[in-house]
Amino acid sequence: MPSIRPFMLTAAGLSEKSLQHLNSEDHTLVIKELIDKFLKPAGPAYIDETIYRFLLTKGDAVGGTMRNRIGAMGQEKFVRCILSCLNVRGIAYEWVDGSNSTFKWLAKRSDDAGVEKTLKALYWTNEHGTRVLAFNMTNAIVKKNIDICLYNTDKADYEQGKIAKSHPEKAIMLGELKGGIDPAGADEHWKTANTALERIRTSYAANGLCIQTSFVGAAIERAMAGEIYSQLINGTMTNGANLTNINQLVEYCNWLLDI
Repeated sequence: MPSIRPFMLTAAGLSEKSLQHLNSEDHTLVIKELIDKFLKPAGPAYIDETIYRFLLTKGDAVGGTMRNRIGAMGQEKFVRCILSCLNVRGIAYEWVDGSNSTFKWLAKRSDDAGVEKTLKALYWTNEHGTRVLAFNMTNAIVKKNIDICLYNTDKADYEQGKIAKSHPEKAIMLGELKGGIDPAGADEHWKTANTALERIRTSYAANGLCIQTSFVGAAIERAMAGEIYSQLINGTMTNGANLTNINQLVEYCNWLLDI
């Protein structure tokens, strides 16, 4: 029954991404394993067993989609604040629209509503030189994806987002952004971010380079707040902010524009 094969594969626990790496024969083998190990033992209830397993896999996929969306919303709020600070201070900027593949630098729009949803990079000039701020880039020195990337470079060096791989030494500040708002997961978010920030500092130091680091999080509990504060005081981390505290976020964005 070819029409139900996709549903059976989902019930077997395969995601849409994993299916891209399997051929038709692999699909058949997986379905046979599902039948032999789970559906036959279920007896007359095999239909319910199939439905439950299908919903379990789909539910996990929806959870992943929602986590991705929450992360995107956190970045959008962060970008919106940066744009507001640029506008208030009268700083001219250019931006890259990530919704298309051209990666062309665009002039500031008179009406920038919704720009934060597709913005991939920002370019401006301060008293220290030209600056490019980009998001979610894999750094050649750290060899990991980094949420917030600020570079001391001209816009021409952005190279369609390849600057992190071609000129990672031009990075001024690298930071982690965690947009999840569930207090129960706040500590895990901080542990993940803290590990990533330590990796950044260690990797750059091993290459004889200095780098500033920062953390922006939406859910910050008392215990982790103490750790963050300690790192800020002793200079381990350069800056940090609570994404839900507008005063902290504005102060952080203005710092970002000035360094």
